Amino acid sequence: MENKKDFGKWRAEKLGYVYFSRLSDLIINEPNLPLFDYLIDIGENHKQTGRLFGVEVKPYNNETRKLNGSFSNDYKNIAFPALLVMFDNNDDHGYYRWIKKPVKDGHLALDSSGNDVVELNDHSLNEIVAEVKDWYSRQHIA
Repeated sequence: MENKKDFGKWRAEKLGYVYFSRLSDLIINEPNLPLFDYLIDIGENHKQTGRLFGVEVKPYNNETRKLNGSFSNDYKNIAFPALLVMFDNNDDHGYYRWIKKPVKDGHLALDSSGNDVVELNDHSLNEIVAEVKDWYSRQHIA
């Protein structure tokens, strides 16, 4: 028997796809992985660069408002930036918080607080992309 997604999760994923497709250099992959709904490559001239960030998408409801970092252990070994993105299915507003936040020293900070939910809009989407690009520029290649 096929395991069906609940409607709220399915709708939030579709809203996420539409939202991230607003920036033409974001190449959205749906990898069918347990942790991420999307692996997004920050491309250049519509070509992949390998500057990936992971996105898990959930509906914004009472359950996801109170995650308090409970999912963070699943992500502790992820070696690239990752976001939790949530969409309110009543009004289509988006919110996000970092799971693995890129920091200025070139490391990734595992966010286990669960309290820093920020509105997802055009400005914050551009900030996310800039932070991820900056993080990749600080990586040392052996």
